[in-house]
Amino acid sequence: MSIVEIIIGVIGAIVAAAAGGFGIGHIRGTSKAEAKADQQRTEERATATEAVAERRIEVTKEASNVQQTVNHMPDDAVDCELRNDWTRPGSR
Repeated sequence: MSIVEIIIGVIGAIVAAAAGGFGIGHIRGTSKAEAKADQQRTEERATATEAVAERRIEVTKEASNVQQTVNHMPDDAVDCELRNDWTRPGSR
């Protein structure tokens, strides 16, 4: 083996080690980014689920209030309210 072959071999080994280092770094970076994206999606789902639950509670309370109001109104008043609030404009 000549000196030139040894130098070329050492340079090749250094280039191979550097390429391997970049490849391993890329793989680790990709897995970290995927884990972060998964965590963010999980947090977004939790936030959305919480908002839906709060809205459902609000709607249930409002429906209960309406039901209680209707139960305390005379029948004629209920009919009048429905006619006033639930007819299409211009249909009278």
